[in-house]
Amino acid sequence: MIGIVNHSDEEGFTFISKERLPAGMFACYLEEEKKILCRVKIAEPLKQYPQEFLMDMELSPDDVCTFYGFDPQDFKYYSYSASVVGYFDNAMGEFINPRTNPAPGVKIHRAGEDILKDISKVKPGESGSAFIGNVLGEKTGIALSVRDIVSQHVSVIASTGAGKSYTVGVLVEELLRPYNMAPVLIFDPHGEYSSLGEISNTTEFATASYRPRVRIVKPKDIKIRINDLNVGDFISIMDDGTMSDKMKMLFRSAYHGLKNDKKKQFTRNELRLRIESLRDQNNDSTIDGINWRFGKLNAPIFDDFQTIPLADYFKIGQLTIMDVSGIEETFQQLIASVMLRRLFDAREGTENNRYYEMHIDKFLPYPVFVVIEEAHRFAPQSGEAKSKSILKTILSEGRKFGIGVCLVSQRPSKLDADSLSQCMTQITMRIINPTDQQQIAQSIESASRELISELPSLAKGQAIISGVAINTPALVKIRRRLTSDTKGRSKDAPALWAAQRKYEDKLRVPEVKADEEMDIGV
Repeated sequence: MIGIVNHSDEEGFTFISKERLPAGMFACYLEEEKKILCRVKIAEPLKQYPQEFLMDMELSPDDVCTFYGFDPQDFKYYSYSASVVGYFDNAMGEFINPRTNPAPGVKIHRAGEDILKDISKVKPGESGSAFIGNVLGEKTGIALSVRDIVSQHVSVIASTGAGKSYTVGVLVEELLRPYNMAPVLIFDPHGEYSSLGEISNTTEFATASYRPRVRIVKPKDIKIRINDLNVGDFISIMDDGTMSDKMKMLFRSAYHGLKNDKKKQFTRNELRLRIESLRDQNNDSTIDGINWRFGKLNAPIFDDFQTIPLADYFKIGQLTIMDVSGIEETFQQLIASVMLRRLFDAREGTENNRYYEMHIDKFLPYPVFVVIEEAHRFAPQSGEAKSKSILKTILSEGRKFGIGVCLVSQRPSKLDADSLSQCMTQITMRIINPTDQQQIAQSIESASRELISELPSLAKGQAIISGVAINTPALVKIRRRLTSDTKGRSKDAPALWAAQRKYEDKLRVPEVKADEEMDIGV
């Protein structure tokens, strides 16, 4: 027992305890032979020292209490406010709020394993589970429901250095375990997930019949097929702000005419010839302007035949890391747009029986999971990005076709609010910026106010997990990764400086001094 209920109201209840309890911890009480889970919120001293007892900095307040005949223990009790979560109903598979608060005098206990285990929808290690960590301060493991993550999306939000990439690595590790074998793709703008390549050779991921594969796609190997660009993509690439409406109209006419004639793919040269076919004596300069801008399509990233091979990137039990570091941001957005658009078309067409095994480039007969790192670049709150429209479409409709998305960002206030609100499971780590905290409070309905207030004080590797993949929001200590985490760590500048100086000292040629005995004067 840790306390006794003192008072109840519409906000919850208060209990008295002589123990120091952290905000967010779970407790419970007994009602009609049911254990009712509750969450500790705010603490304050039940009885405060008289100010006069604190005026002399050299004297202990307890000594002053004893001198005046007070019992120092009277000042060691605390009043805690708490809220009721409920009892777990096995038939419903969720916590049921009893709609009443505990009566004064009811004893409050620490929540044990027998009730804390029900926070998870699935047991750690079973099929469809993702063991992410432990209830903060407890040994109880927390496993997220992979089914809910993939069907209803997830967000990982944290300030720089709070453990965001590390946590994504843990989640991906779980998806590649033998009890999940998910097809996962990470869209990696900074090239920081390459250490996950260790998954292929780590024994914890392998069984007699299964070994996950990791494919790392370098920037030089990423190509956008000309035929996969829509007319809006072309214009956004060509238009530097000086493309006239007449140019756009003529280009659209050439594009749509060629698209209708060529039911399959077309090449740059074929599109250039179609543009040239529209030339007449009244639009010479306009066609010349289009052709000049069309030269931007000669960038190495564009190709007439090579494309993003969905069937190769999304395989059961395979992690594909698309390393787009070093590629300019507008092209990163374009790559994401084309990849997501083709993925949505493939899954929708396969589900609706438009694509079969003969459609090698479009047939994708199973759900997939995509991690979008730096998500605020690809779906910004203000302004436009080439990838924003299709990403929002997938977030709102992708669950019907089995496309799960994980949005990862360190600046939620810069991330499109509608996109963030579509992520029905949230892993939120330390957030210090008040604007970002406000955005999270508005977007995450399942996390209570008292948990949101904990965001600035979370330590590295601690997270608030809430949403449909878990039965009730919880403070969680993220588990250790099975793979190393070298890319996401901050650089140890002093150590690197010292190593560089040591290296330079080794290379330095010693100064040769003249031998005075051999110095013959004139």
